[in-house]
Amino acid sequence: MDLVGEQMDYYRQRAGEYDQWWFRQGRYRLEPAAERRWFDDVAEVEAALDRFAPGGAVLEFACGTGLWTRRLVRHATSVTAVDSSAEVIARNRARVAGPVTYVQADIFGWVPPPGGFDVCFFSYWLSHVPAERFAVFWGQVATALRPGGRVFLVDSYHPTPLAGHTQERVLDDGRKFTVVKRFWQPDELTTAVRELGWRLDVTVTTHGGILYASGEAMTPCGRRR
Repeated sequence: MDLVGEQMDYYRQRAGEYDQWWFRQGRYRLEPAAERRWFDDVAEVEAALDRFAPGGAVLEFACGTGLWTRRLVRHATSVTAVDSSAEVIARNRARVAGPVTYVQADIFGWVPPPGGFDVCFFSYWLSHVPAERFAVFWGQVATALRPGGRVFLVDSYHPTPLAGHTQERVLDDGRKFTVVKRFWQPDELTTAVRELGWRLDVTVTTHGGILYASGEAMTPCGRRR
């Protein structure tokens, strides 16, 4: 199995555990001060997304268990939520009430409806995109957005990159997987997307736990590659 295939399998198998990490439960529990910092950072990003106001037709790449889908539907006229895992989509459906259309597909092979969306949103996804697929993915975003469309992303932040931009992950039952994991730095990310025709304003949360960004294409449709 190649690295991307292993990563997809990992997130299928992790569907029932993912929320434990987000809510810092079980083996992901933090000591009280660290937990407060984490949830303060989460609240900071949620507030930034509300200010961004992702209205109209929204496309969510890698929708996961619905932690962000539930926030998108507060603003959007419609949400199209895409993920490769039927298991996380099932959890998303159970969590989210609203105008959501679900698409189970390998994002790297999925072709979005051209010009169908006002906003593209993706959380904890860009760090899992291999370097050789980075430009292709941003081409998918460009294809999906209408002229004047906007982007909002959320991801992990750490000041130290991982060797090879990969990381070993372990499930509760001890099974191990290797996934792509690139900790983007703000200047590095803004430069990388500018070369593809995008402008992003990138922020690291107050306590340094999360990176988030918003922006748009510098041309009506970005540079499709």
